[in-house]
Amino acid sequence: MSAIATIRHLLVVRSRANAIFGVYRQGALSGPARRAEQTKVGQSDKTRPQRRLGFLIGSGVVAVTAALWLVSASLPGWAASVSAALQERRGQEVYNASCASCHGGPTGGRIDDYPPPHNANGHTWHHPDCALVRVTRDGSSGAPEYAPPGAIPMQGFKDKLSPADIAAVIAFIKTMWTPAQRQAQASFTKEMCFE
Repeated sequence: MSAIATIRHLLVVRSRANAIFGVYRQGALSGPARRAEQTKVGQSDKTRPQRRLGFLIGSGVVAVTAALWLVSASLPGWAASVSAALQERRGQEVYNASCASCHGGPTGGRIDDYPPPHNANGHTWHHPDCALVRVTRDGSSGAPEYAPPGAIPMQGFKDKLSPADIAAVIAFIKTMWTPAQRQAQASFTKEMCFE
């Protein structure tokens, strides 16, 4: 290869690299003027496909970065939703096996019934989580304010249910309340439970 051909080859390679990476010498022609100059000296405009490829690659990188950001931002919320749904499902199983025979299901009952229904018709939502856990764990004999005079006290379930099962039952009970009841009960819990 002659010296002139080598120099010409190096200039073509350099112009391609400049087009791909957007690097131009200070004072060099750019854009349409550069393409016109290349066309004058007999060079074809080979940078257009390379620019398209660079644009597509850049767009792909931006899209992948945005997707990863969206996934990472939504993953904690999604994981919490799945975890809450699994806890409520477990709570429903435990409630049906251990609680429903006395407290009933998602419908029926009145606010003054005893044992109280845990659905929206009852008054369970008037009590904070810490009180619900304590009565479920220890029974109502140590909490006379939860039973009318002369009523048979509720047995404690500390020997039958784990703390996780008790928390799951309470999570399930909350699914039977209205959104306003859940909101009110959450504020009671925030104000009264310090555990």
